[in-house]
Amino acid sequence: MTTRLLFEGPDTLVYWKESGIPTVPLKTTIDGITLLSIASAYYPEIRCCHGENEWEGGVIHRLDNLTKGLVLIARSQKAYDALMQQQKKDMIQKEYLARVSEGRSIDEGFEEYPFLPPFDGPSTITSCFRSFGKGGKSVRPVYSNPRYMKGRIYTTMIEPEADGVLRCTITRGFRHQIRAHLAWAGWPILGDVQYGGIPSADFGLEAVSMSYIEPCSGRRLTITA
Repeated sequence: MTTRLLFEGPDTLVYWKESGIPTVPLKTTIDGITLLSIASAYYPEIRCCHGENEWEGGVIHRLDNLTKGLVLIARSQKAYDALMQQQKKDMIQKEYLARVSEGRSIDEGFEEYPFLPPFDGPSTITSCFRSFGKGGKSVRPVYSNPRYMKGRIYTTMIEPEADGVLRCTITRGFRHQIRAHLAWAGWPILGDVQYGGIPSADFGLEAVSMSYIEPCSGRRLTITA
């Protein structure tokens, strides 16, 4: 099964998607199979709410194609606007499990890592980000270079979960945030060759929990995979 509905509320849906499925279409591939196209076949109203990009519907946050796990979708414009305000205020919390291996195979563009190693106990990674590589398809954390220390600082909270597994918590995220932060720390995600990880058929990042305030009721919901 490539997707499944985990929660249906009066103004929100939470879906789980498999690795390899885009969350939303690109502007140039509106007709492709995505989580949005699958969900909107059952809940067409999610196509009627959106932010800057009409083709993204009511999706509140995107997962990378390779990342599996939970995605939050609004069912009305009012709910969408309320959830986006929560996201801007760091009120939506998302937890991921990352299977990692020590030592990345690429060093280009990474500054010296300044924080506690992730497996030494609970730790926090903070940085700005900059685009990197051909076409800006990758990102690099920025901590000390004043040329790139602009804009928002993004935080990934990390706690060891098991041998080779880290639990990562974020609020509002940046593109590839967890992938780049863990690679920076020297523990890239299994299968994430873009960031120096060991090749694997199973990409080792899953969004496993999400907490947000339901707009219609004002109650905090926590949905887990």
